[in-house]
Amino acid sequence: MRLKKRKKNRYGLGTLIAAIVLSFLCVQSSLADWTADFTPPETSDAKIRINLPDDLDVITLTQLGVELDGIDITSLLSLDGVDFIYKPLQTLEGNEHTLKLVMLNPDGSSEVRQQWTFTIVGDGSGSASNLSDLNETTPEIEMAERLLRSAYFRADTLTEFSRRVVQQNIGHATNRSTLSGSGDVNSGFAAGKWTVDGHANYLMQSDVDFAQTERTIDLGEYDINADYQGDTLYGGFSLGHHDTGLETLLVSDFYRRGVSARIGTSDSRVEAQGFAFGTESVSGAADMAGLNSTENRLKGVSLSVKPFATDVDALKLTGTYYDGLGEGSGIGLSDLDSSASGSGWGIGVEKSFGHQRTRLKAQYAHALFDQDGDNGDAPKDSSDAISLLIEHRLFDEGPVIGDDLLNIDVGFGYDRVDTFFESLANPGMISDRDAYTAFSNLYWGALSANIYALHETNNVDGLANVPTDRLKSIDFGMNYSFDQQSGFTEWLGTPYLYMNSYLASLGRVKTPNGYEGGDTDNLSSSITLGGGSNYDEWYWSLSHSYSRFDDYTNISSDTVNNLTGLDVGWSVSDRLQLNGGTQFGVFEDLDTNKNSFSTNLYLGATAELVPEKVELNFDYNLNLASGSGDSSDSHIVNSEVEWTFLRPRTNRPGLALALRGSMEEFNGNADSAQNETEYQAYMVLRVKAPFSLSY
Repeated sequence: MRLKKRKKNRYGLGTLIAAIVLSFLCVQSSLADWTADFTPPETSDAKIRINLPDDLDVITLTQLGVELDGIDITSLLSLDGVDFIYKPLQTLEGNEHTLKLVMLNPDGSSEVRQQWTFTIVGDGSGSASNLSDLNETTPEIEMAERLLRSAYFRADTLTEFSRRVVQQNIGHATNRSTLSGSGDVNSGFAAGKWTVDGHANYLMQSDVDFAQTERTIDLGEYDINADYQGDTLYGGFSLGHHDTGLETLLVSDFYRRGVSARIGTSDSRVEAQGFAFGTESVSGAADMAGLNSTENRLKGVSLSVKPFATDVDALKLTGTYYDGLGEGSGIGLSDLDSSASGSGWGIGVEKSFGHQRTRLKAQYAHALFDQDGDNGDAPKDSSDAISLLIEHRLFDEGPVIGDDLLNIDVGFGYDRVDTFFESLANPGMISDRDAYTAFSNLYWGALSANIYALHETNNVDGLANVPTDRLKSIDFGMNYSFDQQSGFTEWLGTPYLYMNSYLASLGRVKTPNGYEGGDTDNLSSSITLGGGSNYDEWYWSLSHSYSRFDDYTNISSDTVNNLTGLDVGWSVSDRLQLNGGTQFGVFEDLDTNKNSFSTNLYLGATAELVPEKVELNFDYNLNLASGSGDSSDSHIVNSEVEWTFLRPRTNRPGLALALRGSMEEFNGNADSAQNETEYQAYMVLRVKAPFSLSY
């Protein structure tokens, strides 16, 4: 596996999602003073363990990262309780090493919380062997043991047998008894200079009408990655669901099932990649490579070269090429089953100065696209796109103001994309625009702020029959997190404030002669103000959003929308957690003087009725609508009681019985006469089986 240095302002997606979800469902704990313990490894290939406090909360755990000699090894860690375990992928050299435990900040930066140094005595080989020590006389078993540096297998499976015991007006035909489940499997090994990792999940549903692939049990998504790290070269290949790692005008960093191979020099002076993907998302075992359909397939190559140096600021040139077929689309197509064909090439230049304090990036792409393929009547479009970007960090070593470090970065960009530019390898690319952008980000202690400005026009090819419009917009956001309050202001807890605002003006620059379409002249604006606070046992948050749309051509109505929300949560005890909230909205049509009102109320509870045996989960939602465009009020209830007979442990399945039910009630009003109650309840036998093996 090829290790890369941590990038600033980036952290793992899994960590980000976990932190966001937990921060809303749980009472966020303050980062109290705590320390971790570290015991230096005795040998160069021994496992490295960081002992964390047993009572460390989950939120804090998801915000931690680990670096070894400046390399981010967080994704390679395993957990033993709440302790971090790292098995070196390669034998540590016989010299001094630095291990850092870092805290990931919400803005993507990191701070070193603790740091240790340790020394590997000797030549660093420890008990590990070198490949050159093996020969034909070495017994195969002994050779395999000496080659295999580490291996692991982890699986989390859930299987449910459910029986519907009561129902009314459920509105869809389902089997009364169903068998369903899912599983997630991870496995891998390191042998010699190779590292192989794999991940897969599966889905099971006996009612095939509701199965994702219309099969009772089938593969969901999977990936297999093999990496070779040599002294002078690295390489590898990937199979299954993955991305190219490219983000260019021509090829996007999309996630699809396919195959790719890569090779390069260890100093990253030369890096090459070849790839083949399907243009549609694929699941199931019927198409393992994702390339079965020749009508929905693209392939390409990329090559990156650092011609003059290999340091972090070195000039880097990247070239890409792709071609393929995909689903055809467009106005006036006579053959709806046609496949579009596309190809293109592009080149990118990157250069940094002052250890990436200033970064320059330029791209050019040329694309060919035929929306109905080579056999259709539509012409093949040839188009171009360019992109320029400069980013600069104002301070190499930011000044300390009020005990906090100030960091400011600014950036400017320019993009010009032809009217008919389209790439099958980058379907999300926005065409027909000539755009100038400017942005800045500020970080000062607990304060962060960002601003983004855009000036964009369309009809870049100057088509005589197409109007030219101009969009000018500005976004501004800011948030501030206070320290945990004490003394006279202790009642404030740990408060925070935030604001997001947006202003956009869309107007007409040029209207062609004889144009019969409507004019364009409107203004959109919005602002959201919010705040809240976290306490030891509860939290609250309050926000209000105001948005307005003014159409000065009177083609559309002028509107105003107000939305106010309140959320609260209370950890009553270790066995009972409550949460709830409400939202109230008012939508005003200023042209017709009609108003619509909406109210949403939700309540939730999680309770451990019998310790480690019986758990209750309950959710209630109330949706009310009134005023113009009345709709039925609805009450929605979901609840489950689970009785665990045998708690699951690693390599020992668990068994539980649950009663799960839902109810939805509609109450009609002046504009809707619907009055109906729908409900259903299931008895569920649930088997949870976690497995874990490692070497």
